[in-house]
Amino acid sequence: MNRQYFYVGPAAILQGIDLTQIGTKILSKQALLQWIEETEQTLQNHQLITTFIVTLQEELVISDRHSEHVMCAGGHQVLSAGEITFEVINKQVSVVAISNQSTGYCPEPSSWPRVAQALQKAGLEGLDDFTDAYEFRYCHHCKHINLIKDQVFECVVCENTLDPEWNLDQKN
Repeated sequence: MNRQYFYVGPAAILQGIDLTQIGTKILSKQALLQWIEETEQTLQNHQLITTFIVTLQEELVISDRHSEHVMCAGGHQVLSAGEITFEVINKQVSVVAISNQSTGYCPEPSSWPRVAQALQKAGLEGLDDFTDAYEFRYCHHCKHINLIKDQVFECVVCENTLDPEWNLDQKN
């Protein structure tokens, strides 16, 4: 899938953030270690969860887990987005978990090849797919973005049937 995802989250979030404070491009393990040190990130059991996006150039960009994906991306379109967990032991870095959990961009699980390419460019190979993958759908009736659970395509707000295919590009 070669889809480019644009921000579909709440307008209030977009209006309330500084889009000049974008994430950090990670093109090597050393760049990641440097970012961890410079931003004074705290590892929990040798692990760190960050927000990530994949740029249109298939490059990994990360920011603090508590930041919005749209801020990490500087408001731009992305090829994927989610959360990534790094394990750091004795300056050795590995990716131990990664998801497409981004309610701002709602990327499809099929965006994985773009994530894999970005990880490879950064020298962070190892996973074969998202460890947690989510499906999102837009409800045309009540305008709510839904996280699909158990393959039930029903809006959690108004109970209308949701499109079986990704449709966030139809959000207006």
